[in-house]
Amino acid sequence: MQRPFEDPPVIGDWCREKRLGNGGFGVVTLWRNKQTEQTVAIKKFHILQDNSEITDKHCERWRNEVKLMTEKVQNDNIVRTVAVQPEAFVRELMRSSASGLPILCMEYCEGGDLRRVLNRVENCSGLREQDVRDVLRSLRNAIAYLHSLKITHRDIKPENLVLKQQGDRFVYKLTDLGYAKALDKQSLNASLVGTVEYIAPDLIYCDRYNCSVDYWSMGVIGFEIVTGVRPFIPHSPITKWMLHVQQKKPADIAITEDNRDNYTYHTEVFAENHISECLRRQLERWLTLALEWNPKQRGYAPATAEDSLVGPTASLKTVKFAEDKQRNGSSSTPPSMVLKIFSLLDQILEKRYLTLFSLYDCRWISLEVTPETDMAQVREEVSRVTGIPTEEVEFILPLEQKQSRVEPNTRPIDLYLPEFYGKPMVFVVHRGSRGSIVQRDLKPRIPKSITDVFQNIKLKLKPHMLRQFIANSYYFIANEQRLYLLLVDGIRNYGLILNDGIVRRKDEIGRMNKVVYGILGGVEYHKLTVAHARDALNVGKQIPPAVFDSACQQWEERSTRIETNVRKLAEMADKISKRYDSVLKRSRDSLRHKLLLAETEQQDHFGLKGVEGRYEQTRARILEKITTEKSHMDMSQAVYECLKRRDVLLRDPAFHELQQQLLDIRTEMQEIEKVLEKVVELTEKYKRELARLTLEHQDEVWKLLDENHASTRVNPGMPNGVLLNGTNGSVVPDLDQMMRSVSLDKDGGNKHGRPKFLVGGPMTPLPSTLSGGGSVDENLLCFGEGPNVEDLIAANETLIMTTNDLLSDSFTMFK
Repeated sequence: MQRPFEDPPVIGDWCREKRLGNGGFGVVTLWRNKQTEQTVAIKKFHILQDNSEITDKHCERWRNEVKLMTEKVQNDNIVRTVAVQPEAFVRELMRSSASGLPILCMEYCEGGDLRRVLNRVENCSGLREQDVRDVLRSLRNAIAYLHSLKITHRDIKPENLVLKQQGDRFVYKLTDLGYAKALDKQSLNASLVGTVEYIAPDLIYCDRYNCSVDYWSMGVIGFEIVTGVRPFIPHSPITKWMLHVQQKKPADIAITEDNRDNYTYHTEVFAENHISECLRRQLERWLTLALEWNPKQRGYAPATAEDSLVGPTASLKTVKFAEDKQRNGSSSTPPSMVLKIFSLLDQILEKRYLTLFSLYDCRWISLEVTPETDMAQVREEVSRVTGIPTEEVEFILPLEQKQSRVEPNTRPIDLYLPEFYGKPMVFVVHRGSRGSIVQRDLKPRIPKSITDVFQNIKLKLKPHMLRQFIANSYYFIANEQRLYLLLVDGIRNYGLILNDGIVRRKDEIGRMNKVVYGILGGVEYHKLTVAHARDALNVGKQIPPAVFDSACQQWEERSTRIETNVRKLAEMADKISKRYDSVLKRSRDSLRHKLLLAETEQQDHFGLKGVEGRYEQTRARILEKITTEKSHMDMSQAVYECLKRRDVLLRDPAFHELQQQLLDIRTEMQEIEKVLEKVVELTEKYKRELARLTLEHQDEVWKLLDENHASTRVNPGMPNGVLLNGTNGSVVPDLDQMMRSVSLDKDGGNKHGRPKFLVGGPMTPLPSTLSGGGSVDENLLCFGEGPNVEDLIAANETLIMTTNDLLSDSFTMFK
């Protein structure tokens, strides 16, 4: 049976699905259109059991919220109103509305509210950095917009931040403007409004307030989304809370109470969080502004020279506090204070923080990067945090990076990945570590609250200390699993980078072999030219034997010397190729290691699902106030099991075997690269030496011919070939005739059986130098090394390819 003023289940095509929540005096219900699938959140005035409790003040607040939402407020981070068709649907809802008050038709935010997100077990120590940034940016936009309209919300809390899905992510939107009220210049009298845990102190103890009360709420929520808890002893009654908060210094952003009622004032965010170190330090500065006790100074900071660079002075909201002048006892003008609660947060959220993860000591490193930042600064920061010498710092890029490796001209800002928070943008490896990639006997970083409990395990914890203990215990276990997965992922990326570097050397190794064997072919060619020149110059024995034999001996010695060196070089090239093939195979095998092939990210190495159950059970006991001396034992046991499991994983032989394989591959590849560099250097050296020998040999041949020609002048009156001394001996060898290749017979054979040869000219293949039907001269084929036809055939291809290069170099040097 439908109760009075209760909405009917169906109105036309619209169906009432479920109640989304209750406000201070409003109830929100989800309606869905069966035809269009449109969803809308309908907010109506709360139906009170006793109508006499509905006061004029309640009705005024309700009408104020409807007016603000429908007529004045339009912002992407504030829940918007929507038009619902047909109008008959709205009129029917109005009929069931109490006191005839208007209703609000708002967009449906299907992600719930921020409180629901914070209550998830994985967020017990704060949200991930991307979510922290989204919440702060959304809050900043919504509050700054309301303040620009001279509207103060006065009830900012996680329940009033709802999540609307847009694409593949959620957008945070502020809602529930029931307490929002326009402020005049003189401010207004305050009543105790909003949730006590998030309201500013001045709403409690002052008769007047201003929009800075919203700054305080922003600061409390900002601290809570980073750490998972509110900053100032949230378990204490309001009187004790006020007493201690009033005593805090401007730099204090948190107050905690231990199990013995001792209070500690903190200037830093708690260590158990999920944001980068750089962002944490920056937010600590911002929190000091937001959580300032003095409402007049809250959100303000002293003006600096940089403020004048931000924009025109008129656009900056500045004030001067007379009490500062009186307190200092100085007659000078007090300093100007600039409103920075929004501008400072904008600057923080716009900064780019490069996050690195050191595989050596399992540590996060972060630093702000700008276009002017260079890799040397990154190395220095890594060295400062980890203790790794700067020259031993090696960077490994994950697969998400566009670049495959850090080059000399790489800029750190190019390695920054937007919205890649919580994951390493760069891995760090200790290049000097020879035994392992991950440091041996890596000590766990256990939160202090856990070690304190372990030192006195039988001590009963107060509810607020028990809540802190189970939250830090879950954080520690989840973080250990996350760190182990990062180690495995970092080692995988290290192996991929090694393999990529090895594969990149493949073409270089191939070019080296071609060049080396090309030079070896050039040496064989040079030996052949020496042999042909010796035979050609020895025709008729016109050159004195002493001179000729000495020249031939020098030619052969030089040829033998360079041949010996080049053959050794070829042996080195062969060894490099064999070692390279072996390293490449082992590198590929290492990437198929069982630790890397397993779906590591889906494995629950530390039994985190069971830990979540233990956490929820203990948390339920705290809420039901049935804690005992042993309430913390479940989570203590979970921490102990985590430490044992951690030790097993880090001492796993397969884990160390994989690291050792990669280190051995890296070491051997470094040795190969050194030898390869030397071989390339020697290759260029012997290439130049061979060209020089070719030129010297040609010069010496010409010199011998010129000297012999000068000593045997021809008698003009005598027939050609008759010496001037009248002896009818051998003719003077004609250089062109001697160096010209002999003609072939009609069948393509060589008439004289001598090889075709011309200094500086092309060389015909060896088979054409054989006389038709004649036997093969083994000395010609094997060049003094014995019959080895296979070597000659193998070198023939490279010999032809390099002949032109060698002769080109020779003539270049000759010129």
